[in-house]
Amino acid sequence: MKNITVGIIGGTNGMGRWLADLLVKEGCIVHVTGRKTEMTATDVARIGDVVVVSVPIAATAGVITRVGPLMKKGQALMDLTSLKKEPVALMLAHSEAEVVGCHPLFGPSVTESAGHNIVLCRGRGDTWYAWIKAIFEKTGYHVLERTPAEHDRIMTIVQALNHLNTIALGMAIAETGIPLTEVNLFSTPIFKAKMDIVKKVFTESPELYADIIAGNPDRDNVLRTYEQVVLDICDLAKAGDGAKLKNAMETAAKKLF
Repeated sequence: MKNITVGIIGGTNGMGRWLADLLVKEGCIVHVTGRKTEMTATDVARIGDVVVVSVPIAATAGVITRVGPLMKKGQALMDLTSLKKEPVALMLAHSEAEVVGCHPLFGPSVTESAGHNIVLCRGRGDTWYAWIKAIFEKTGYHVLERTPAEHDRIMTIVQALNHLNTIALGMAIAETGIPLTEVNLFSTPIFKAKMDIVKKVFTESPELYADIIAGNPDRDNVLRTYEQVVLDICDLAKAGDGAKLKNAMETAAKKLF
């Protein structure tokens, strides 16, 4: 297909900008919208062959319900959010267009495709799904094809549980009352690496990580699991004997590795 026009809502930065740059290199005509652009979301919904929603999780539903009804059969509506079940369901419900759920499993700073995965979820139609899949594979990305439910279930571990652990670490350190400047004097390389992640999560886009945890439909299970594991570890540690905790870790290691 030639002369494909793509509109990216929220394409002025972040993952929207990443996709815009990729598609321009592939010969597409790309329009991006943001808070300060002259072109609006409704404009690209009317003119784009493919319209991509790349806004914060909390704003995604509102954008889909606004632009979806403006789109027709033959067009495609796609999202780039970290969750898939709700966005895909909303795109199907509010649009006649083909629907594709997409989640690149990396950040916008990635410049090399090798070793990076992108999840695609079929919504409605085959034409545009095959088109975007072909572009990602041509440019060197590995495409994982999953249902929205499968995606969100795995992301409870990769994102929700992972970020929950980071947030808990940062909040617990803050509650100790010991200045971080003093803690840093005793830091090991591993601790420094962990605190770099804590700083990123707490200071760069805390709303993103909060929404990833709160918005995942399977969050309750992972929150309960995390809570129970922490309680179990505390009980083992209170015994004052590291042997039982070591045994628990070895049992977990057999399941993991």
